[in-house]
Amino acid sequence: MAHYLEQRLKIRHLRVIDALEQHKSLLRASRALRVSQPALSRTLQEVEEIVGAEIFERHPRGVRPNATGALLTAGARKLLTTIRELEAQLDQLSDGQKRTIRVGALPVAAHGLLPALLANAGEQAAGLAISVIEGKTDQMIPALLSGEIDIIVGRLYPPSQPDDLVRRVLYDEPISLVARSDHPLFDLPAVTVADVQRYTLVLPSVSTLMERDVREILEQLGLETDAAVQSTSVGFMRELLLSGTFVSAVPRILVAGDLARDTMRILPVAVPSAPRPAGIIHRGPLGDAGKLLLAELQREIARLEESDIVESAD
Repeated sequence: MAHYLEQRLKIRHLRVIDALEQHKSLLRASRALRVSQPALSRTLQEVEEIVGAEIFERHPRGVRPNATGALLTAGARKLLTTIRELEAQLDQLSDGQKRTIRVGALPVAAHGLLPALLANAGEQAAGLAISVIEGKTDQMIPALLSGEIDIIVGRLYPPSQPDDLVRRVLYDEPISLVARSDHPLFDLPAVTVADVQRYTLVLPSVSTLMERDVREILEQLGLETDAAVQSTSVGFMRELLLSGTFVSAVPRILVAGDLARDTMRILPVAVPSAPRPAGIIHRGPLGDAGKLLLAELQREIARLEESDIVESAD
């Protein structure tokens, strides 16, 4: 039976518990915490000795919390969230009127929406310090729940299980075929699917949810993807598009900067449309920094709607 938890449990114990539940693997958790795997195992052993019971079940593909572990993980996350909120309040106090917000940016928002927002930010945004962490949905949701980040911006996919998070749709994220502005396809009087098929496609990696949406659209268009170049790197995809005669199918907002600078253009090919809602995810009511970020997002989205880069969520 556990005794004197407030005296024996330390913050490093809480961080290990949270990381193991989030990453479901000793190796991945140790990498996330930047500690060696043996050191993490020793810390886990310390926690189990303090609690007086095992808290994670080992299995061939990693670890998962048992009933005791689930209870301890929930408590650890609450304590870590409180500590992080206190840290943010102390930062705000020391910065005077500066408000800080930690944004979990999904890939499209990280490379398209947020750079455009910061480039066109209004005077109110001068009082907002934004820390941006890029990741996929399955990485950002646990980080939001644990208090590592304050808000998620990007594509809103249905949750795999109820989580009590607030999801607010702000815009729709259509997908189009894009190429560099001087691509030979733009010299044609009309562009057909057969014309596009003559060029190599550059597509997001199979490990992303965006890739699933893109594949569905390309199948409907009848475009073959067997010879496509695939990458998890948006920067690599962009470099190929700008330096060669490649064609890609991506959310238009992903290349908003290139469309605005006319270094890329949307190919005049009708693409099947399906709702792709995007917006923000957060826990409970937004604080002052969250409200300020939301206002800037809405202002930038309105500007992008005028350029037909995003569509209204209504």
